Amino acid sequence: MQPLLSDDGSGRLFVNTSPGPLSPDWSWETCAPDLSSCQPFATGGDISTGSAPANSVFRVSMGSTSGLSPIWHGNLAVTAPPSIDGRIRANELVTPRLASWTGGWDGDFDQTQLAACATPSGKQCVSITEPKYVRGCRDEAVVLDPAFIGKYLRLADMRFGPGTIFTLEAAVSPYGHPVWKANGRTSVAVLGRIRQAKGPRKIRCGPPPLIQASISVQGVASIRCGFDCHAVLIAKRGPHRVQSGRKVGGTLKGGEATELSLSAKALKHLGPGRAHLIVKVNGIRAAQRPLVLT
Repeated sequence: MQPLLSDDGSGRLFVNTSPGPLSPDWSWETCAPDLSSCQPFATGGDISTGSAPANSVFRVSMGSTSGLSPIWHGNLAVTAPPSIDGRIRANELVTPRLASWTGGWDGDFDQTQLAACATPSGKQCVSITEPKYVRGCRDEAVVLDPAFIGKYLRLADMRFGPGTIFTLEAAVSPYGHPVWKANGRTSVAVLGRIRQAKGPRKIRCGPPPLIQASISVQGVASIRCGFDCHAVLIAKRGPHRVQSGRKVGGTLKGGEATELSLSAKALKHLGPGRAHLIVKVNGIRAAQRPLVLT
């Protein structure tokens, strides 16, 4: 017997013993936890908890085969939304704290998903955690990537029945997975805007940074972005400034590193001497270095 939770917060039970959930011959009863009293409830191998009273167990039988469910405590309800430990700032580690629930089965468990959203109401989101990601941080925590500065951090906590089985595929990235919608078994909270980093990333768990940029001694910039982005190479010397920009394809979609350089004519405009080179990606400074012009 498999106890599950439905999206409306009710429970579901199905038989995983031959002849299986499609057989109409299974009979169900609702009972007191000590089995001191039982009442007929439903037939068939796949049922909803429906109007069953809280603090019941379900007994299923067919001939000499029978089974008992965990205790059912009634439809799920959230009493406190999920939250995080940590600061909502780029390069910082944030760790989800679970929602508080009433109802459900004995033995239910939670999984969480963090996302970065374009709006404070939690719209246009990109998932930034995925429970099966093989190189993830402990406790489904995340190091907030600088690529999401200015986005809003969204946390979803989904509740699962005690015997829920997951497939074993390993995700290659935590980004781009479907964002969980709020429903009767998923509590969602938008926790605040992701602020500018105060220092370099110190936590090494999780995927590498989505934006990686460097500038060679020859003044050539190399840029990699997880998603499509726009990069600009800027050279400054005194009051003079020249720049070159272009779109960079996302490496998560099969894109490759992109090089940016300034033409000899543009650099000549700066004149000889020490110049300062900067790479900005989506408006965020990603790399810099000095360059001596002759």
